[in-house]
Amino acid sequence: MNMKTTKNDWWLKNTSWVIVLTCCCLALFSEKSYSQTAEEWKKSGNVFLDSANYDMAIEHYEKAIEVDSNYFDAYFNLGRAYANKLDYDKSIEYYNKALALNDKDAELYLTLGGTYGANQNYDKGIDLIKKGLSLDPDNSFGYSLLAYLYQEKGNQIYPFIYMKKAAQLGDSISQQYFLDNSLTWEDTFIKPDYEQIKKDIENKSSDYYYDKLLKRYQQGDSTMTLSEKQHFYYGYVFHKNYHPYISFPNQKEINNILNKEDEISKEEWEELLSLTDAALKIEPFNLRNLHYQSLAYQYFDKTKEADVNYQKIVCILDALLSTGDAYTKETAIHVIAVSNEYDYLFVNDLSIQSQALIDGGFDVLYLTPNTDGIEELWFDVNQSLNSWTK
Repeated sequence: MNMKTTKNDWWLKNTSWVIVLTCCCLALFSEKSYSQTAEEWKKSGNVFLDSANYDMAIEHYEKAIEVDSNYFDAYFNLGRAYANKLDYDKSIEYYNKALALNDKDAELYLTLGGTYGANQNYDKGIDLIKKGLSLDPDNSFGYSLLAYLYQEKGNQIYPFIYMKKAAQLGDSISQQYFLDNSLTWEDTFIKPDYEQIKKDIENKSSDYYYDKLLKRYQQGDSTMTLSEKQHFYYGYVFHKNYHPYISFPNQKEINNILNKEDEISKEEWEELLSLTDAALKIEPFNLRNLHYQSLAYQYFDKTKEADVNYQKIVCILDALLSTGDAYTKETAIHVIAVSNEYDYLFVNDLSIQSQALIDGGFDVLYLTPNTDGIEELWFDVNQSLNSWTK
């Protein structure tokens, strides 16, 4: 008997064992693959992400999600990987899936907002970044990103405001911008110190003595210093006639004269003078009525009286603007009467869309669209609220 065995004979006899062995190897490999935790898949994905191998990173993050469909980090990092591939639509899709799992992550809001901005959806991006900053208000990167999106949107005001905020929080790039342009990133506004103001205006030997300031104001003295203007306006809260919420009952009659379609008659100008005079006795710092009265003075060629009113308006505006620019909560303008908020709108030709009283004593006026792109104005109304409780 020929006992010689060829290679083919051996293969035929052992095919079943080879198949079994192959299946076992595949099973072991498969078991090893799926025995990895979502965390392990994410970590290996991070290695690929850091080395700019975005396709492999995506593959590993997807494996992590196969293991754990609610794995926040994997969705977040998938968004990053796709963003690096400049596939912003896909990136936004995964960032939003991460957001559905955790809507309290400030970094996610900032990153998603930046991605919407890269996709040229600036309004959505700005809204998301603001939400992120509400969760992490000291995030300098968030403010610099906000400045960039407003700049890309073509806004002329907010890029500077938010770049300044970023610089204040230590963002080196924003700080360098201010240094290169010989600008300061620190706010120079002076918040009213009511306790000190009270001491100063009650001191008869002081230049801040209230009766002295009142006389100069009534004369339209243009030489009043900014500090004197601030003492005069904010010092009025200690006057016996101070009532922040009182208003002139016949204001409608003033408005009716000014808003009539045909020409205003001499008799109506005389009535306007009388009405505004009565109104200013009740609300002495109402800038609108000071302006309306000036129009009447000009009609009667009372140039001196009109100029005095102009200086009064400048005095109050200078005092208000010494405390803030109204663009943010931190730079809110301090007012002693709510009517001055609407005076500020009037002077700047702005219109209100809605209003909200924010905890902490801030009145926020949300504006209708305007040429300057100003979205909202902030006013500190604590003094008015405090007088309400007295």
